[in-house]
Amino acid sequence: MVLTASEAATKITTSRVRPVSIRAGITPKPAGRASGDRAMYGVPVLPVTGLGGGSVKYPFFPVARVAVVGVTCVAIAGFVGCSSGAGTDDGGQPAPATADAATDDPTGQAVAVEPPGAVELRAQLEQLLGQHAILTVRLTRARLRGDADLAQSADEALNKNTADIGALIEAAYGAQAAESFEQGWFNHVTSLFNYARGVADDDATVTSVARRQLDDHVNELSQYFAEATNQVASAAVVEDELRMHVDQLIAQVDAYAAEDYEGAYQLERETYAHMFPLGKALAAAIVTGEGAELPAAFDSPAAELQSQLGMKFGEHAELAVDAMRSGISGLPDFPAAAGALEQNTSEIVGMIDSVFGAESAGSFQELWADHIDAFVAYTQALADGDKAAQDAAQGRLTGFNSDFAQFLSTSTDGRLGTAALADAFVMHEDMLLQQINEYAAADYRTAHQVSYEAYQHMFALAEQAATAIGQTVAAGSPEGGAQTGGGGTAAAIAGG
Repeated sequence: MVLTASEAATKITTSRVRPVSIRAGITPKPAGRASGDRAMYGVPVLPVTGLGGGSVKYPFFPVARVAVVGVTCVAIAGFVGCSSGAGTDDGGQPAPATADAATDDPTGQAVAVEPPGAVELRAQLEQLLGQHAILTVRLTRARLRGDADLAQSADEALNKNTADIGALIEAAYGAQAAESFEQGWFNHVTSLFNYARGVADDDATVTSVARRQLDDHVNELSQYFAEATNQVASAAVVEDELRMHVDQLIAQVDAYAAEDYEGAYQLERETYAHMFPLGKALAAAIVTGEGAELPAAFDSPAAELQSQLGMKFGEHAELAVDAMRSGISGLPDFPAAAGALEQNTSEIVGMIDSVFGAESAGSFQELWADHIDAFVAYTQALADGDKAAQDAAQGRLTGFNSDFAQFLSTSTDGRLGTAALADAFVMHEDMLLQQINEYAAADYRTAHQVSYEAYQHMFALAEQAATAIGQTVAAGSPEGGAQTGGGGTAAAIAGG
């Protein structure tokens, strides 16, 4: 049975998925070569009805643009803690300010940021907050493993993510409000890193102080958003959501340190998914501004479908990165990373099933599993230094591109162009392969930069897919009151 677009946007069914053959593990790179290991859903949504806007009158944090080396105030190179909120360079002085992600001017001067529309703001906040959760997980796990270089590069990626979120705040409330937000956001990341440091060093004092600081940061950020929205976004509600976010990140640190890798990856998935309803709610608070109403498209079936697809596609990219890096490094968390990726695949298959039916879902499942297998085969070949096997794996991915593009084009009655889709998946695969190449060469900074872009690329794919799927479902739905009992389903979906 084919569901309506509204049902398809929210229903994720459980399907049997052909096991992705990566649980057995990847033989790590031999000694002497650079290796990467060297060194729930159903979350309550903030109320959005009548959310108002406003300016931030009283910044709750020191107003100082976060420098590019963000969490390095904890002196990542030596894993030394930091109690202040200011970044420092190697000499202990404040780190030099640099152009942030909102600045395209090579001189580093701020450029005007045009506020996005309501639906686009929602999409951007969901995407960036979800990415924040994943990057924070990677930062804390690098600290638990004692990998200073990897932690440093994860920190830089987090800084870019914070600046990207700050750019959206600046577009709504101005530069001073953005600086205040970035400092507060930076503070909570710093304390999460310090918590991981305390756990790694078995230092109860450090973990206790970090936990207490996190409570303070959650309260400060909640007050900040309440002030920004003229108290309509309740500080108490925002605090509950942010506290859940922090608790999930702390719990995954504890689970990972206890070698409960399956539990750690489940918590990673939960904290990632939690950020999407939070992003939606914050977008609503920003958009309504001075009493303006949210557009109908904000909560439309099309917007919900795009959000769900973006969340799952983005998570696919991030979990693939996790599994590939864990595999080539020979880490003990590899089976758990593989299992999380399989769960993500199962949920995407469920979405396809709910829209196009079981037969299409089965075809999708086989194609999707094959492309994951090819990534794993490439990673193993890279670990073995087997160029021929790497080329063979890339050949399998090339075959997937054309087959999968044809599948989606056919499923959407040609609304998704085959050639454009194939090119989009080539980009997806090229970025995932590049990031593991750089990771294997211990160029963690470039690896994080490429994986950052790979994650964002999946949301562009999700937007295209959601539009085409919505139009396809609408084309097969009855139109007009006489046919639908007054529902006008097709018009509602197409207009959403």
